[in-house]
Amino acid sequence: MSPAQPWADAIAVRGDRIAAVGARADVLHLKGPATQIVDLRGGFLMPGLIDSHVHFSDGGRYLRNVALRDATTLAEVTRRVERYAAEHPHGDWIEGEGWSYGYPDLPNGEFHKESLDRVSGHRPVFLDSSMAHAAWVNSEALRRAGITRNTLNPAGGEIVRGKDGEPTGWLKEEAAIRLVQNKIAGPSPRESTASLLAAVHEANRLGLTRVDSAGGDFDQLPRLAAIERQGKLTLRISIADWINPPGLTPQHLAVLETAHSRYHDAFLSCCVAKFLMDGVIESHTAYLPGGYADRPSETGMRFFAPEAYKASVVTLYQHHIQVYTHAIGDGAIKLALDAYELAQAGPGLGRAARNRVEHAEAPDPEDIPRFGNLGVIASMQPLMIFPRDEWKGMEGLWREYAGDKFLPTAFAIRSLLDTHAVVAFGTDWPVVQLNPLLGIRNAVLRQSLDGQPAGGYTSAQRISVAEALRAYTLDAAYASRVEADEGSIEVGKLADVVLFSKNLMEISADDIPSAKVVLTMVGGKIVYRH
Repeated sequence: MSPAQPWADAIAVRGDRIAAVGARADVLHLKGPATQIVDLRGGFLMPGLIDSHVHFSDGGRYLRNVALRDATTLAEVTRRVERYAAEHPHGDWIEGEGWSYGYPDLPNGEFHKESLDRVSGHRPVFLDSSMAHAAWVNSEALRRAGITRNTLNPAGGEIVRGKDGEPTGWLKEEAAIRLVQNKIAGPSPRESTASLLAAVHEANRLGLTRVDSAGGDFDQLPRLAAIERQGKLTLRISIADWINPPGLTPQHLAVLETAHSRYHDAFLSCCVAKFLMDGVIESHTAYLPGGYADRPSETGMRFFAPEAYKASVVTLYQHHIQVYTHAIGDGAIKLALDAYELAQAGPGLGRAARNRVEHAEAPDPEDIPRFGNLGVIASMQPLMIFPRDEWKGMEGLWREYAGDKFLPTAFAIRSLLDTHAVVAFGTDWPVVQLNPLLGIRNAVLRQSLDGQPAGGYTSAQRISVAEALRAYTLDAAYASRVEADEGSIEVGKLADVVLFSKNLMEISADDIPSAKVVLTMVGGKIVYRH
């Protein structure tokens, strides 16, 4: 990933930094009596992979709760809930994540509390969707939250109701989800630490050396710092904090600045400001001002008033705090770009903040060149393109709901690169799998593992393997403002590298997920070995 030196035979590491890169014989001249020689046996060594968008503590909990992402039927979902209840008989809440919208045995296309009531043994159940913008709960969970037929929809959320007016147990968007989620007692300190350590190990196992938390982990800063002091934080992580409507307050700004002064080393850094501007297309909550193709009168949700959001962005920009904005629909993307452009118009501010649009799934074609022109980073999740492998039965919903007019620039990675935008890749884990090789393959082929759709999903937006690797390394480091130390194998940079069993540049794109991580090194220390 170094333009001046694309390939080399060997590297030397001293301490946590790369001391030499070049021919094997030249590098071996540096060895001393204490030098450890690692024979790569012809493997493929590359910069450590960086996931630009995760929800880290949620991912750790996913590894330890009811995992539903690969369930293919509603019956399988309920069986897993029932099995978890039997295997954990002394618990209270049953929590899980990863259900999809398109199960073939879903009654009337709706999620109902009664399906969970039958298998939960009167315990409350809370299941987050694969898209993380909806939850499915049972009757006991609704009772504990005090949700009845008379409960009004909260601003920015929906309590789905049946024809009889009773809540069905299907909750849309964060405001409604929190009505139940806030009733769940948090995990114990020991459980939280165990979940974080499980997430760290999973990341290292997959060749990741850094992740950018995009919300939900701010409260974990002290625990992550304790893990770091114990020498167990073998992954670099930057933390974002949510900015809630109506917008940034002086008190919250002070909290962000205090946290930044306390947490800013090479392994744990804070803080980025994260705005959730809209929802997702698959639940009709992404902001499409022109209406949905299947529901022309609906435009989705916009969670911030434009002027309050813009004022918040300007203030954060003036305080040199980077901004992430979740924006999926064209209306949300346009508003984010407008705010960033306004902020950059201030005297002497320029592009230093490297503000980001997270997801950017359905942009107005006229807004695509603005990313490059403004220096705004497109943080994208290629595994969500035609998500046949991740969200069962949902692969056609994006096009059906958004409409064909958005299809040519759906997940417009090629168009963004061609207009000189920086594109950083991630997963949104645990929304989809953390495995970066699956995302790299999908960015290149834009097809499911079984080759659907034939010819690729908007194949004009395909990119090369080299471009996909850059989006997971050097450009992801740039998006995290750490490219001076990470993202490429160069003398003086941190020794963050991953060894694969196959040369990702030589094998077919379809074969990329079969490559195994043999070794992961972070800061000169081997943190995972197959």
